Amino acid sequence: MLRALRFLLSASILFTFSAHAQTWCPPGATWTYGTDMFGLYGYQQYSYVGDTVLGGLTGQRITGQGAMSYFGQSQVDYWSDTIGFVTAVDGDVIVIWSVDEQDWDTLFWLGALPGDGWLRRNGPYGACDPRDSIVVIDTSTVVVDGLVLRQWEAEQRWDGGSMGSISFTERIGWDWSFEPYPACLIIDGPSGMRCYSDQDISVSFTNFGCESLVGLGEIGLGSRFSAFPNPGTDQFTLQLPQGKHMVEVFDATGRRVLITQVEGGNARMETGSFPVGLYFVRVDASGALVRWAKE
Repeated sequence: MLRALRFLLSASILFTFSAHAQTWCPPGATWTYGTDMFGLYGYQQYSYVGDTVLGGLTGQRITGQGAMSYFGQSQVDYWSDTIGFVTAVDGDVIVIWSVDEQDWDTLFWLGALPGDGWLRRNGPYGACDPRDSIVVIDTSTVVVDGLVLRQWEAEQRWDGGSMGSISFTERIGWDWSFEPYPACLIIDGPSGMRCYSDQDISVSFTNFGCESLVGLGEIGLGSRFSAFPNPGTDQFTLQLPQGKHMVEVFDATGRRVLITQVEGGNARMETGSFPVGLYFVRVDASGALVRWAKE
């Protein structure tokens, strides 16, 4: 079997975790992410629907559905993904089935301590570089609906450099999309977890609903805003309608690194103090995000 878990660093000794609560994909597990794709705004939702056997492991079948609206207009484009993902728990590793390789690959290593890491899987967009990897940089715990869950912050590395960090929470999963995209690609698609629920817990990470079709057109911005140049270095410019606007910038972990009020027109944002990596820009708390990369 092509084993997905290929360690880059071994700061810890591999151990078997104790399942004080089901650590992955309990009955009713449902993940909802916002999405932003070529002017389409809406959500993507994935749900655990049953089990299957692949590559010697019993896996969980997870199918997808969602809805999008074009610039906030009434026309809605629905989609569904009857294949979705298949995941499994193999010791203390959550694995995901690779259709291209017909084998399991690593989604997350629950036994990882700071300094431990693994190579990025060959996802639907392929691997970008042999050095494309995920390395754990911090661990903590969070309380969700009274349940104490472990949480990891991980750095995405590509071509020897950092592309920012994302977090993984036991039971809930990655905070940005169901699986990390190859770090070298800046693509439209998932824009952060909105909600997670299963038979025991339910949590929302936004203030505008799990299945909202929020788009900029719905809040009075006549057209989608853009950030240029993209990628950039020490600054980018936003093209906005006239009037005052509140601009927020978030790093890849969802941490807000800038909030400021600007006048419409061409609003210049200074980013010289930002580390190299991937960022997300939101205007007037719309819920819609635009990606911007600093080189």
